[in-house]
Amino acid sequence: MFQHVKSNKISEVITEQIRAAILDGRLKAGDRLSPERELMKNFNVSKATLREALRSLEALGFLSIRKGVSGGAFVTEVDMKTMRDAFINFLHFKRLSLADLSHVRKALEPYTSALAASDITDDDLRRLEEIIACSEQCLKQGSQINPQEDEVEFHRVIASVTGNPILIFMLDFVENLLVGCKDVLQPDVEFSRRVCRAHKRIYKALLERNGEKARLEMMKHVEEVERDLIALQRLRGMEEDISIYLKQNSKNGSL
Repeated sequence: MFQHVKSNKISEVITEQIRAAILDGRLKAGDRLSPERELMKNFNVSKATLREALRSLEALGFLSIRKGVSGGAFVTEVDMKTMRDAFINFLHFKRLSLADLSHVRKALEPYTSALAASDITDDDLRRLEEIIACSEQCLKQGSQINPQEDEVEFHRVIASVTGNPILIFMLDFVENLLVGCKDVLQPDVEFSRRVCRAHKRIYKALLERNGEKARLEMMKHVEEVERDLIALQRLRGMEEDISIYLKQNSKNGSL
């Protein structure tokens, strides 16, 4: 299955060979790679080089390395969380602002809402209505909307209506980045009230199957959230580079 490696970046070539074997189905989720000694022989590399490649694949979410008698390197299922974590790892080394995040949301979310308006089902609408009702109940009790369970889920339902796996993944990723920012900035209950009101307007447009109205309401919502969070960031004198927030939330297990 694998070939001897001759390269200045040997571990990267090994990583790519194993990754390719996983992606084309030669290795499937749950499969255990050959023992370390056998892999070293197959690739004609040292133990250190092989382990470097396996650690890279583990960081990318392709492998799970287990210790002990029944341990080894096992192929994992590449799901939404795996890909999201890989993107977050990449962003840790970039400067990223709230404006950057909002630009992506403006490009994707209004279009997605307009697209969803023509295909949304009664079940989808009921789910959105339930999310809004849950948010309103939280606010009546004086508590904030749970950003993970309510705010993200509202946007996730709309994305799922499109049936487009790329849109669904990208919006899920962006919304989870936003949650990371909110976890650090800690906006107040009034912010949650504005979010809830915006969600109700978007829901109404979708209920009417009005794509243009849904697009406009989503754009207003994204812009309002951007203004609120940037103002809060400045008020608190916090670092503009939100990749710092991602690192903090990764340590806390929030992302």
